[in-house]
Amino acid sequence: MATAEYFHGTRVFQVGQTTRPISVGEYSTIGAVLVAPAADPDVFPEDTVVEMFSNDATMRAALGAGGNVDAVFDAIDDQGVVAEVQVVRVAEGASAVPQTKLEQTIANMVGSGADYSGVHAFKQALKPAKLLIAPGYDSQRLANAKNPVAAELDGIATRLRAIKILNTPDATKEAANTYRDDFPNDPRAYLFHPSVKVLSGASIVTQPASGRIAGLFVKRDKEVGGPFESASNQQMGGIVGPSRPIPYYTGEPDSEANWLNENRIATLRAGFILWGNETCAEDPLDRFVNVVRTQDMIDEAVINSFYWALDRNLSVPLAVSVIQSLESFLDSLKAKGAILGGRAWFDRSLNSNEELASGILRVEYDREPAAPLQDLQFGARRNVAYYADLADGILQSLDRV
Repeated sequence: MATAEYFHGTRVFQVGQTTRPISVGEYSTIGAVLVAPAADPDVFPEDTVVEMFSNDATMRAALGAGGNVDAVFDAIDDQGVVAEVQVVRVAEGASAVPQTKLEQTIANMVGSGADYSGVHAFKQALKPAKLLIAPGYDSQRLANAKNPVAAELDGIATRLRAIKILNTPDATKEAANTYRDDFPNDPRAYLFHPSVKVLSGASIVTQPASGRIAGLFVKRDKEVGGPFESASNQQMGGIVGPSRPIPYYTGEPDSEANWLNENRIATLRAGFILWGNETCAEDPLDRFVNVVRTQDMIDEAVINSFYWALDRNLSVPLAVSVIQSLESFLDSLKAKGAILGGRAWFDRSLNSNEELASGILRVEYDREPAAPLQDLQFGARRNVAYYADLADGILQSLDRV
């Protein structure tokens, strides 16, 4: 029996496989939960993701003033960057009692996964936000427990492979550390203390810093071409200083700034420099925020870049092209300095005949992001032998005379 339909002539069939490029998704999109009481509800409906660029004047006008709008958009502007922002606007609490109003607003931000309200709206965005903020509503510990917005963002951040940039209570370093204890093992939590002072009209007011920190993350990402370096050690724009002094002494470990960093809380050095690289992870391999973000970027790119190979017949050319495509991607990241190294390989012991016959192909790979240089140490010594050079110089000068 013939294996193909009858034909008299010449035809071309597509056979074999070749490597494909692996594309990296957006890694600096900010997801902001907003209270914007003066917003145009037709442009910014509640509990709905609206995507915009931070310099879009028309969209900014539609947001209006009030709420925490300035703590997001003016804060980003002050870092000298344009960011892509996913806005989720929620209703402000209706109570006339300030504490009750705050708790109602926080409840609206928490929302529900059943109807994708509040922070759950981020799940419906066309692409995942990577830097999640809710300035003004993330630092309060209610009923002596973890902040509800921060708690609800835990699962959202894991699903989106995002980092939560959170503000700690402003009063003392001890209050900040109590807040930190609510994140015993969270590689997606980047905490900051204290608040910052900014000029608003003719007055200086206190404002949460997470919007500005998100802007600095975006700024560093743009400078280096990806989430490969920490946002730390950049000047925070648009502030006149921290809400309270944070001492830091060059070369001395005994300072409040160093104490906060030791407890995985970022802060300000010299009043204006963002200072801190660490997440709240217990695993030392997830200690640094840039390492977590780089791993996320690579793993998400791998997941999203091989749909072309699915449902093709398993073959040697197909498997080799998958492995070589991944190997080429890792090589390019190493060449750019994004990672220290990476490789892909086929492990026969993990690919049994039965699994292959079931349409399962497993490919192994590793990747090692670079840790930031956080502790630069110099060993200083005395060496009196250099006096021999001095003595020789004296003798040579006398000989010339």
